[in-house]
Amino acid sequence: MDIQLESVFTLSYKKGESVRGFSYVSHELIYFYSGRGKIYINDIPYHYQPNSVLLTQSKDVKDYDADCYTEYTCIRFKSLKYIQKFRSGLYVLKDQSVYQLFKSIKREYAEKKISYHELCNMKTAEILVELSRINLQCEKDSDIYKLIKEIDSTMLFQKRIADIAEELNYNHDYLRQKFKKITGVSLKAYIMQQRIQNACKLLEEENYSCTEIAQLCGFSSSSQFSRIFKEKMGYTPKSYKL
Repeated sequence: MDIQLESVFTLSYKKGESVRGFSYVSHELIYFYSGRGKIYINDIPYHYQPNSVLLTQSKDVKDYDADCYTEYTCIRFKSLKYIQKFRSGLYVLKDQSVYQLFKSIKREYAEKKISYHELCNMKTAEILVELSRINLQCEKDSDIYKLIKEIDSTMLFQKRIADIAEELNYNHDYLRQKFKKITGVSLKAYIMQQRIQNACKLLEEENYSCTEIAQLCGFSSSSQFSRIFKEKMGYTPKSYKL
């Protein structure tokens, strides 16, 4: 085993905070104590929640969007061979065993008693083993993650929820429950949230009128767009452009 601990730290994201396109030469294990949000690892979407762990390997490119206040602990480490057995991604935990390992590593790293480094290395390896016994979030719910990726990458997403349910061979209630369990919001709300994000991008380009943006992002009219934008963002599209 060639795991070598580098650092352990606890940080937080504010509601609405975003971090784009960053990577490290080290590997990371991140335990989320609280919060919900979206993470992309090499363009693959995941939705974190309390008691979930993110594993990223060196040079993975990551994007974060925090839907609410989020607190997490990060274990940063190096490994050349052992890490090759594992896959980057988000793992949703069923019990507190991995949390207890994070807690122990955090305590050992802070106290720095004799042989703490070796003990932390072993416990980090134990976390990886525990994760290997859990399905990656995107593998277990691949159909929903394929849908999320389609919504995120489509400027004008116009599929009706009834059509999506039929396409996935789900009844409406099951689709609604499964989607909300993964993302924390309803499918309808998620589609609207993405339309608002797309509208913000177009507003920042300054080349589009509100009427054009409403059409491009799937709103029925410029008045509907302005009303919903103000409800979600707290100010009008024109104010956002300023």
